[in-house]
Amino acid sequence: MHVSSEAHILLIAPEPAGIADLLALLRTSFARISFALDAQQGLARCQSLQPDCVLSEYHLPGLRGDTFMRMLRANPQTASIPVVFLSAVLCADSQLMALRSGARDFIAYQTHVQLVIERIRLHLGLREMEGSREESSANKGWKGLSSSSAQYCLVDAVQQHVRDNLSDYLTVDSLAERFGTTARRLNELFKESGGLTVRDVVYSSRMRYAMHLLRQTDMAITNVAAESGYLNPANFSTAFRRYSGLSPSVYRQHKNPNI
Repeated sequence: MHVSSEAHILLIAPEPAGIADLLALLRTSFARISFALDAQQGLARCQSLQPDCVLSEYHLPGLRGDTFMRMLRANPQTASIPVVFLSAVLCADSQLMALRSGARDFIAYQTHVQLVIERIRLHLGLREMEGSREESSANKGWKGLSSSSAQYCLVDAVQQHVRDNLSDYLTVDSLAERFGTTARRLNELFKESGGLTVRDVVYSSRMRYAMHLLRQTDMAITNVAAESGYLNPANFSTAFRRYSGLSPSVYRQHKNPNI
């Protein structure tokens, strides 16, 4: 598979000097190397520069790699850009979260720099085969997302994160911090988008997931509560009754009498 050395690579690293050997080889292997020091700057440069591939540290200041991926994928203009993550520690949980969120690869810093280059070439080649270059060329006249489009991408990324992490402790403050905004601004965006607050969306997402578990599984109600983000089963029952008008056990009997 031939991959042009004319590729443009965006490197996202808080301290590029710490990967000097890799940086030197990147500069001799590809035509253009651009830089970003954190996730927010990286997202902005993905939009404005449209690089052929992103090479990024996974643990970025203020934003974990999988969250960065969700925001990148939520934007139609950057969704097809392949991302390769680097990490000092190959933690299985981090690898799974990164790959499930759309990353193409997850590489240890200890990997020989030439192997890193070859894996970048591999993903560039796969992107060419998928026809992403033709799709990108059709958008050459694009000058950047409108403010409303960027806001929609943020709301979409937060909603996806909520759906994927319902058992976690999710508050508007924790979500705002993760996505680099304020709680007030995040609530405003959610209300503008769908008329609901962040808390409303988290609550309804948890209840819909709990309903699914009650209908489709024989999981104990205490476990359904935990999977839905409620450590206290009594609080879960109260919230579920308020949402559905039925207790969890009665709802299960009505929807799945065989359990």
